Amino acid sequence: MAEILKNPVVTGVGGAVAGLAVGALLSLSTIDAKIGASIDEAMDGIAALVAGEEAAMDGVTARLEALEEAVEVSSGAVAALDETVSDQAGAVATLAERMPGDLGADLGARISALEARIDTAAADLGSTIADTATAQTETLRAALQAQPAPAPAPETETTSAETDGAEDASRVALPEGLRMEGEARGVGETFVLADGSVRAFVQRADAQAGRAQLSVNRVSSDLAVGETVVVSHAGGACRVGVAAVTGAGVRIGSDCNTPAEGAALGDAYAPGNLAMLADGQLRVFVSGIFGDEARLAINGLETRRVRVGDTQSVTMGEASCSVTVNGIRGNSVLLTGGCA
Repeated sequence: MAEILKNPVVTGVGGAVAGLAVGALLSLSTIDAKIGASIDEAMDGIAALVAGEEAAMDGVTARLEALEEAVEVSSGAVAALDETVSDQAGAVATLAERMPGDLGADLGARISALEARIDTAAADLGSTIADTATAQTETLRAALQAQPAPAPAPETETTSAETDGAEDASRVALPEGLRMEGEARGVGETFVLADGSVRAFVQRADAQAGRAQLSVNRVSSDLAVGETVVVSHAGGACRVGVAAVTGAGVRIGSDCNTPAEGAALGDAYAPGNLAMLADGQLRVFVSGIFGDEARLAINGLETRRVRVGDTQSVTMGEASCSVTVNGIRGNSVLLTGGCA
């Protein structure tokens, strides 16, 4: 018996079996470590990617594919190991059959037991790999499906509000010398000015076109934003203009409520009086008042009719001068003038 054990062939077979067992266990341990490392590497940064924007989805998909590929490769390695063990075990078993007596039977039993242990370990490892990969895959898919859709950027709403405000602002034009009169009025509503002497009824409004049709003291006028109309009334003459047309309605500006003694419209001059404007460079004689017009003689004897809201330009040497009729209150005309 001792002679058989000392036989080089038996010694070599025993060493091969022991090496095969150790190698198998080391290979399984190495495969398990590699699979764990692959899974850990694939999971790195997944949480950050899921919390990111839509562009991060491509990276998650790539990592998921890499994980599935690693599982397939590892499973193939386990299958190859199992096949190699089976081949080696078969060769050893054949050798054991040639050995006499109990030695061959004992060696064969040990080899069978070792093969069974390796098969069991391989099966357990394969099941662990499959379960782990499935769990990780399902976790990733659930996380991706549960990711909420990106909320609209706050800038989108702010920008929209700013755009609406800019649109309204672009349609607001208050003519010079006029001031806003009350809140916006819708179609069918009326602005009451000059203590009831002027009534502006809103007949139509087009916010998109920036136009409104007003009936001012029963005279209808189609006005764009910034345009005005002169209206005569018992107390004189004044201007009414469209300042804005929005979804809220029409806003108007006027000087009908501006008092004659205020500086905004200039000084008041009755017919037969001489107005000295622009530090005396302009001498304006008020010849008469006719409804919404004043007859003026500017730096001379020639007279001209100037309507409320209109400006007359004159040249004095190298200077350019102008006279504006801002309104009529009772029997006086409101004048401003200057030279540049």
